Amino acid sequence: MNEFIVSSTYFGIVLSIGIYVLAVFINKKWNVSLTTPLLLTTAGVIGFLLLFKIPYAAYAAGARYLNFFLVPATVCFAVPMYKQIKTLGKYKWAILASIIFGCVVSVATVAATCWAFGLGPVIAKSLAAISTTTAIAIGITEELGGIVAITVFAVIITGILGNAVGKQVVTLMRLHSPVARGLAIGNSSHAMGTAKALEMGPKEGAASSLAIVISGIATAALAPLILWMFF
Repeated sequence: MNEFIVSSTYFGIVLSIGIYVLAVFINKKWNVSLTTPLLLTTAGVIGFLLLFKIPYAAYAAGARYLNFFLVPATVCFAVPMYKQIKTLGKYKWAILASIIFGCVVSVATVAATCWAFGLGPVIAKSLAAISTTTAIAIGITEELGGIVAITVFAVIITGILGNAVGKQVVTLMRLHSPVARGLAIGNSSHAMGTAKALEMGPKEGAASSLAIVISGIATAALAPLILWMFF
């Protein structure tokens, strides 16, 4: 069986889609944080590969075709933002201020933690862009001189957590405004969190989509200065 799987060109994409469909079914039956489709799919794929001792390279050979949909899917976030442009325009200065403040807190928290635990500047530079989307985070890390592999891992984990518990966290924080809820999720957990914000409502999704763009720019501009203050 393993030999057949390894030689199959489309094994990776079939496995990913199959487990995702199963994860959606499970989530509809038991709608809790631990059954979030993204979290279940990630765990399911890893578990399948480990159980049947299938090399990651064999999975990646087919799963790479999913990467072709990443850019179109990200661009689609502009649609809800366009539909809610008037609503977002009413709060433009509050939105801008909150996103910039969120970026400062995110980078400063990473820098302070690395400084306090003696992790060093390289780790801090690798984690500074933890709350931005992957493509932007990689570019920021490369410019800062961090380790891209650490950045990608941290960004993925952040996104998965935001997708799984973002709604519960903003509810716990008593954020009732749809715009505020969307900004909080998008500013902390980028595209994966935005997928959850879109499920919550059009205004949440629009605000979260906007947060992805502005937070990426703000982090790129402010991260070097904040890290310089600690190291």
